[in-house]
Amino acid sequence: MIKRVWPAVIASLLVGCAAPQPLSIQPDAIAPEQWSSAQGMQLDAHDSAKGLDAEAQMANFFGLHTPQLLTLVQEALAHSHTLASAREKMLQSELALRIAKADRFPTVGLTSGIDRVEDSGNTVSLSANASWSVDIWGELSASQKQAQLEYAAAVATFNQEQITLIADVYRQWFQLQEAQLLVDLLTERSQSLQSDLEVIESGYLNGLYEALDLYLARNDANAQVAALAEQEQVLKETQRSLEQLLGRYPDAAIGADEALPLIPMMSDVPLPASIIKQRPDLQASWLTLLATDQALAAAHRARFPSLTLTGSYGGSSDALSNLVGSNLAWSVGASLAATIFDAGQREANQSIKASQRREQEQVYLDAVYTAFTEVENALTAESSLRKQYTLYLEAQDNAKQAESLSFERYQRGLEDYNTVLEAQRRSLDAQTNILSLRRALLQNRVDLMVALGGQLDPSLTVEHTPVNTSQVEIPHS
Repeated sequence: MIKRVWPAVIASLLVGCAAPQPLSIQPDAIAPEQWSSAQGMQLDAHDSAKGLDAEAQMANFFGLHTPQLLTLVQEALAHSHTLASAREKMLQSELALRIAKADRFPTVGLTSGIDRVEDSGNTVSLSANASWSVDIWGELSASQKQAQLEYAAAVATFNQEQITLIADVYRQWFQLQEAQLLVDLLTERSQSLQSDLEVIESGYLNGLYEALDLYLARNDANAQVAALAEQEQVLKETQRSLEQLLGRYPDAAIGADEALPLIPMMSDVPLPASIIKQRPDLQASWLTLLATDQALAAAHRARFPSLTLTGSYGGSSDALSNLVGSNLAWSVGASLAATIFDAGQREANQSIKASQRREQEQVYLDAVYTAFTEVENALTAESSLRKQYTLYLEAQDNAKQAESLSFERYQRGLEDYNTVLEAQRRSLDAQTNILSLRRALLQNRVDLMVALGGQLDPSLTVEHTPVNTSQVEIPHS
């Protein structure tokens, strides 16, 4: 009777444990052939003649680095608290992988004890025990692959954290330069308005100008002093943000002696869409998706019967000195265990893993399209910002000329003071916009580099941990 029941039970278990469906997406089937915002871009002839690869060409072309900036980046990489935290997470994943590997090996233990029974002497026992769970269905193998993939994803995430930190230092450095230049501009502006105010006050006392002009000039000068105080506060906050990235105490002591550099135009840059595959965050998302696939495989295989081999060697005696050499015996055994009824617990667990895999598929697709959006936006912003810069540069020259001319005409009584104020406002706006656009061009170039997953400078000593996905077997649930 028993011989008839067991095969039927096992057969019903196998039928009920149908294998889950494989992944529905592949990374190579998503990327377009070319960016829609980079149509017509060709390889730069100068760099092509050097025989440089695409990464080196990109690093050379971006060329944002300066000695002082590189020093700051190295300091951030060495002392950033955020990066140190990410490094610890990577270490935790490495240790979790070690635990997963250990599960596939036998466990060996040593047991000793002493018992005393009434009206009897002591009994000393000593035995060595071993146990090994045979991975018949590949559950432990799937769990180990899951841990390998999670570790690889953690390494990729750490690499992304490094790139993000470097980019943040670049952005904050340019932000600091802009803030310092605005303080210098507003200081100069305030001194100029104070000089104009003195001229108007003198003219008013001599009966040349009206009281309204004097009030307007005083209001303009005071407003400029207030704007300068506000900008000085912005400068302090920007300094502290940069110092926080560097791991320093935020005492607003860091200076920005360099002016915003004007980078060359980004024309003739080779940007194949496939370059996006080097983004560590996309690699991490894909590896996490593969890890969830392995988790599903492990949950599926956990529903099958398990086989455990055990063995022991030891004995007992009334004295420890008599234990060795007598009463020693060994034993071996095997046990096959299968859960017949668990109220749907294991089936629900497998369904949860399947749902988590479908969720991660959408997370990965969202990350891919977010990356595409970031690249496309950075490419279109480059040309838009460059056009705005050219127009505002011309507007700045015109505004400065108008400002100077309007005050001269006012002093000769040919213009009212409102015309002078309007000219001054337009001149300040144009100069402010120029600084803002130069900073925006630099930051947009950094954004593009991050979106493409590229390094900012190949000579930079970055603790880049390679993600060796070739050693990770592609799962088949």
